[in-house]
Amino acid sequence: MEIFVLGSCSGTEPQAGRHHTSWVLRYRNELYWFDAGENCSYTAHLAGLDLLTSRAVFISHPHIDHIGGLPNLYWTIAKLRALRKEPLVVELPVYTSSPAQIEAIFRMLAETEFPCTSPVHPLREGIVISAPFQVEARGNHHLRFDPSGKPRSFSFRITVEGKTIVYSGDVTSIRELDGWTQHCDLLMMESGHHQPEEVCRYLADSHAEIGRMVFVHHGRTTLRDPEGVTARCREIVPFPVDAAFDGMRMDL
Repeated sequence: MEIFVLGSCSGTEPQAGRHHTSWVLRYRNELYWFDAGENCSYTAHLAGLDLLTSRAVFISHPHIDHIGGLPNLYWTIAKLRALRKEPLVVELPVYTSSPAQIEAIFRMLAETEFPCTSPVHPLREGIVISAPFQVEARGNHHLRFDPSGKPRSFSFRITVEGKTIVYSGDVTSIRELDGWTQHCDLLMMESGHHQPEEVCRYLADSHAEIGRMVFVHHGRTTLRDPEGVTARCREIVPFPVDAAFDGMRMDL
């Protein structure tokens, strides 16, 4: 299985060589998307990923730097099907805390030559899917809970073939991932709202057993000096630390 980082930047103004947050897990030659920032389908296609093998999209929360590329993802899949003279039905389920937002995207696509009617599933805490691997969602406080008390922003834990990936999404604090970060093979932690060294000090103090940590959704501190940030973080924790870049590929 492999992970491809398609966008590594938080919701800043445009940054040279970086796009907003998105990454995919390729498992058994199928693609599972986590967030869909601008240009995600462009980057994936030019990296040689077959978008027609996409099987699901998981959206951590409805901010534009996490969903801005979603309309083009669906449109590009339909375009590729048309070029291959295949039926234009796009069956790519999306899991989100804001189904109304996705339905609005589909209404927009209905005004193009490639309409979309893929399933939209409200995201809830707990197990989201259990096959071909498990994705679990945990609500966090990046966005205020809705009036009924349900979370609107989520973190994800993916368990596949005995490996565990924790993706923070956007969180108010690394503490919101307690229990998940005590032991995982890969922690994909956002740095857009946090100082990376402080995150590492907390993980070191909590004796977290992490195989590797990769910072994503970079804020200005990491964008200014990714090499310096990771060097300082590696002095704090005993596990490898990297700063993601667009086009980054990781084997797990």
